[in-house]
Amino acid sequence: MWLARSAIRRPVFTTVAVIIVLVMGFVALNDLQMDLLPDIQPPVGAVVASYPGAGPEEVLDKVTQPLERQLGTLPGLKNIQSQTREGSTLVLLEFEWSQDINQLQNDVISRINQTSLPDDVDTPSFLKFDPSTFPIIQLSVMTKGTSDKELREDIHRISQNLSQLPGVASADASGLREQQIRISLDAEQMKKHHLSQSDIRERIQATQISQPGGIIHKGDQDLTARVSSELTSLKQFRELELAVDPRTGKKITLDDVADVRIGKAEQNVITRTNNKPSIGINVFKQSGANTAEVSRDVRAELDRLSKKLDVDTHIIFDQGKYVDMAIQNVSDTMVMGGILAMLILFLFLRSFRSPLIIGVAIPFSVITTFVLMYLSDFTLNIMTLGGLALGIGMLVDNSIVVIENIHRHLQQGEDHKQAAIKGAGEVAGAVTASTLTTVFVFVPVVFVSGIVGQLFREFAFTVTFSLLASLLVALTLVPMMAARIMKRPKTGWGEQREQSRFYRGFRRLLQWSLAHRFAVILISLALLGAGAVGVRSVGTEYLPASDEGIFIVDVKMPQGTGLDKTQKVSAQVESILAEDQDIKTYQASMGSNRNAIAGESGRNISQIYVNAVDKSERSRSTRTIINDLRPKLAEVDPDVEVELREQSSFEAAGAPNTLEFRVSGDKEDLQKWSGKIHSALRELDMVRQVTDSQKETQPELVVSVDRKQALKEGLVPAQIVTAVSNATRGQVVTQVDVKEGSYDVFLHYDEELRDSPDRLKKLPIQTPEGGTVPLSKVADLEVKQGPITINRSDLLDSIEYKVQYDGTDLGTVEQAVQKELDRILPSDLTVKFTGGAELLNDAMDDLLLAAGLAVLFVFLVLAAQFESFKYPFVIMLTLPLMVIGVAAALWLTQTPVGVTAMIGLIVLTGIVVNNAIVLVDYINQLKARGVPSYEAIVDAGITRLRPILMTATTTVLGLVPLALGWGEGTEIQQPMAIVVIGGLFSSTLLTLLVIPVVYSWFDPETRRMKKAPQEAK
Repeated sequence: MWLARSAIRRPVFTTVAVIIVLVMGFVALNDLQMDLLPDIQPPVGAVVASYPGAGPEEVLDKVTQPLERQLGTLPGLKNIQSQTREGSTLVLLEFEWSQDINQLQNDVISRINQTSLPDDVDTPSFLKFDPSTFPIIQLSVMTKGTSDKELREDIHRISQNLSQLPGVASADASGLREQQIRISLDAEQMKKHHLSQSDIRERIQATQISQPGGIIHKGDQDLTARVSSELTSLKQFRELELAVDPRTGKKITLDDVADVRIGKAEQNVITRTNNKPSIGINVFKQSGANTAEVSRDVRAELDRLSKKLDVDTHIIFDQGKYVDMAIQNVSDTMVMGGILAMLILFLFLRSFRSPLIIGVAIPFSVITTFVLMYLSDFTLNIMTLGGLALGIGMLVDNSIVVIENIHRHLQQGEDHKQAAIKGAGEVAGAVTASTLTTVFVFVPVVFVSGIVGQLFREFAFTVTFSLLASLLVALTLVPMMAARIMKRPKTGWGEQREQSRFYRGFRRLLQWSLAHRFAVILISLALLGAGAVGVRSVGTEYLPASDEGIFIVDVKMPQGTGLDKTQKVSAQVESILAEDQDIKTYQASMGSNRNAIAGESGRNISQIYVNAVDKSERSRSTRTIINDLRPKLAEVDPDVEVELREQSSFEAAGAPNTLEFRVSGDKEDLQKWSGKIHSALRELDMVRQVTDSQKETQPELVVSVDRKQALKEGLVPAQIVTAVSNATRGQVVTQVDVKEGSYDVFLHYDEELRDSPDRLKKLPIQTPEGGTVPLSKVADLEVKQGPITINRSDLLDSIEYKVQYDGTDLGTVEQAVQKELDRILPSDLTVKFTGGAELLNDAMDDLLLAAGLAVLFVFLVLAAQFESFKYPFVIMLTLPLMVIGVAAALWLTQTPVGVTAMIGLIVLTGIVVNNAIVLVDYINQLKARGVPSYEAIVDAGITRLRPILMTATTTVLGLVPLALGWGEGTEIQQPMAIVVIGGLFSSTLLTLLVIPVVYSWFDPETRRMKKAPQEAK
């Protein structure tokens, strides 16, 4: 009471304090970073090692397994997986979420250094997972008909300008074929003149040289000597003397054995946008930079450059734009919820002045929350704003209870100041208790581990900040304003209200309930049982899928397929995408170093990044578009494997509508049962696609050195291996400046040498005597099936499976898949569900513990508030009542029980008791004034009916926009809003009847009451 009295008696001081907080809030809001999600740092790292020239089996035996044995005993390690390929290995380490990857880094490096590895193995490196390594913007640049040189200059200018923007780490282009001086060697002429590729390389490097000398004195000056010999034109290259023909004495020049010209580098990457050749640019932000701000700066710079450059730019993916839309949508739902809350207050109190007070209280509470968020180093994201949207309805609860009580005292004829002091003082204890119970509900959420804990920690703190701010406002600003602007109601208005048909009907219903207590309890228990059955029927999920309008099409040709064939098949797929009216843009990338953000790479693979039109412009969901495209794309080519997968910003929580699991065991058994797993799972009605991580063998040309024959020719295997490698791959030998520009010099054999294995057999290998021998004389060439990638998990061979489903929930699919696997697989193969299924199971354990702790904390707070264990027990009986509405809401909307729904249930634990607190507290106040227990119960129910309905209605209506899931970014909060609305609806209606009934059993005066006293009727 002292807080309200001080605020009323010192209005200027209160106003000054409000102004100071508002100024701080606007400054904090301006400085708050904006991002899609809170900063998530998964405790994941990778150890990468290379063993040049070694096959997968050898790499596994000598590198992968020793590393696994050393790293497998690291503290806090949850999973260890490895991928072993020819010449390299990758060991993926996944730690418990309680571990800090930065603190573990030294332990990992120490274990690596203790591992005994062959001398030829490069020192393994440890890489930490960093979300900032993923691009926030992918854009495509297409020429309008400019020359290649102008296009390259435009690309370099775009990349350079974007890289210089604040918050941008880099802007990397891919698919751009650089110009270089290409020296194509003629194998026949090389053989004729007894020259090798290494001879040419050494001659060029010996001619193109610049080296500093010492100091030369010239009088009083000291001159730095520089010795140089440079090739400055293509003519000089062609005239470069290589040797002298001993038979004719004629000089042999480079022009005699090679073609020298400026040309494009060999095409290893093909990028197309909307079926037109393009160059891809990935924009990466700096760690900690504001995603939305960086995105806006990039878009503005592109608009500025488009007016100066003769190219077309298309943004394929822009996380910042999605962040802006998501934040805006959640903000709009928050504002709409606040407006609905004010409207409800006007309808109940029939006064414009009371909603005006609330209209001030809401923004002041929100702005105070911004100050606390800034001090806590939070960002504006869909979780923190979702917390505010959830809190909007609850923000006004305290103020409504205070205003309604002040309104009642004014109704009784008291003056404005006295009514404000008494009205606020009477309910100060109740609103403080109700706020603290809701706040303490979030304490256990802070201790939830895993990605759920990182996602919802800022959410929990934001709701807590907003509720504490609303309590402060309700006990200071609201009474101060009420004492000055609230008008006294018309005389007899309160009596008229209580004599209305609604109030008289509720009085009779309450009296009937007190007279038929067992019937009321039995009806409640029956509804509770029906609710429990309803909850089980809706299934489970981890996080709701968000429709961001982005999906990826992976086109996989058989291993060994060339880039030319891959791009032709990809063009057919792109043509089908072009016919779909709901698809806006698509970018196809092919090649080993392509501009891809996920998945495999290779000359036989095309990855197509597809962007649908805005959600408001299409009637189909992204999932429906994918399902409609799948049968069309399957008919493109009988040899092609097409995989479609939806992209989500919540990728760390598992791919949308995808069940992932791993089968481990003996390698031969895994391969034997893989086909049966595919066949069994594809027969399930809800399954749309099944893919696995098993790699096929690929054809390769194996060149086996004949060591005996090589020694006869004076050669060692290393010389032959180097010669073949350089001849088939080519090599950059130097860089020169000619009048046409600065270029790399690329030395290679002409294409004819690589047209067939038979031609490669004629490759001249230089001998120590100065002659040459054909490759076929010192090596055998044979086409074989190359080695596969070896996947292991927890020190066992394994295969990862991904099952895409539709029309059902994650829990149902998991049960169906588990049943099929139990039916077909032998006992020596182990199955472990990963991805969203694993995260869901882990999160549910944590959330159930958090829910239990929340109930305990609420009870203890109430016991401390009421200085009794009896009345808190009565109040806690509202918790089962909320399950009835929760089940009905989930069943009606067919929303699966997931992490956000469970968070909503925990939030409800603190909300639903508030109505009972206000009711029980007022019953006790009336009894303390000497009112008989029965009359106190009935009068308290009648008196508190209006504030209970007002607070519940404002909270429900405040969440309606969020529950409807309007716009992007609201999907993750939608189940939580549905749960809170349903639970609050049922608990409010039943609290008004069940709590008085239970209270009457605990009160000595009414415990043995058979029927309502006659005088109270």
